[in-house]
Amino acid sequence: MKVRIDVHAIRHNLKALRLAWGKPLVFMCKADAYGHGLRRVAREITADCYGVATENEGVLVRSYTKAPVLITAPKKSEAALCRRYDLIPLIGSFSYAEEAVRLGLKRCHIKVDSGMHRLGVSSPKEAARLAEKLLNGGVRVEGVCTHYKSGEEDTIDEQNRRFDRAVAAVRQSAAWKGQNGKIITHVTAVGAEKASAYDLLRVGLSSYGYHTGASIGTPLEKSMRIESEILSVKRIKKGMTLGYAGAFRAAKDLTACTVLGGYADGVERSEVGRTVLCGGRRARIAAVCMDTFEMVTERVDLKAGQRVIIMTDTIDANYIAKFRKTIPYEVLVGFDRPRAEYIYDG
Repeated sequence: MKVRIDVHAIRHNLKALRLAWGKPLVFMCKADAYGHGLRRVAREITADCYGVATENEGVLVRSYTKAPVLITAPKKSEAALCRRYDLIPLIGSFSYAEEAVRLGLKRCHIKVDSGMHRLGVSSPKEAARLAEKLLNGGVRVEGVCTHYKSGEEDTIDEQNRRFDRAVAAVRQSAAWKGQNGKIITHVTAVGAEKASAYDLLRVGLSSYGYHTGASIGTPLEKSMRIESEILSVKRIKKGMTLGYAGAFRAAKDLTACTVLGGYADGVERSEVGRTVLCGGRRARIAAVCMDTFEMVTERVDLKAGQRVIIMTDTIDANYIAKFRKTIPYEVLVGFDRPRAEYIYDG
């Protein structure tokens, strides 16, 4: 299967988001750039700041840029990489803070749990204590951040209030300890319309063309397209079956095509019944195996080698996610498989 990445679309989206919100952005390129291929994306995309989950991802991004690189899920066992490659961990625990001090990390951001209950300190008092521990150990606290648990207006307002109290506590601790300079704040872009008081916005899914709740008044461009090809074509009669255990039974005479790409490639069994494109017209997925899927249509003009569009602007990750009963994030990263052929445009 071919994964086509439109790098120009990612650039367009970041520019549109920055202009709409009037803020510098943290370009989230974790999870292999949401399945788009981190090596190529990091090389091609210029951003104010980059965000990844792990230190190893950060090391890769650092090889392409001198801009700040944030580590959102730092591990104690890899903390030394932050010092070696000038990566910025988001620290939300006293355990990691101790390791940061022991290793002599130069800088960090503090992570505040404002309602997600995943990572971060959960009260202004804890935030102040964590800041003091880091500052006492020579680690500069350059920022404070949080992650919204949802984009609902009431939820955002409440989380902002909790976050603001923690930010104030950290800034007070920094002042007491004699740290000069601004402490920046950043939140996820799902709450962009409520984030005017903060310095940065972290943009993930919207960078790749999918709105996450905050309208910007301009279309985003989807940056991933999935293609494959027909391996074989056959006519099947009414009552004939396709797939393991006869997963599909024809209700009438049809054309059935075996298409390269199965659940080992990111096409899941739950997608049976959804449409794909071939020759500009829609066909249906009838059965999914490990390496291939069966596509059925009433057309009789299809041939082996013909291109099949599995995901595109009109048949996008939102559409596929409905069949899988999941979210578009999972769809995008799901096509990032070892035998995928990546093709970059723009």
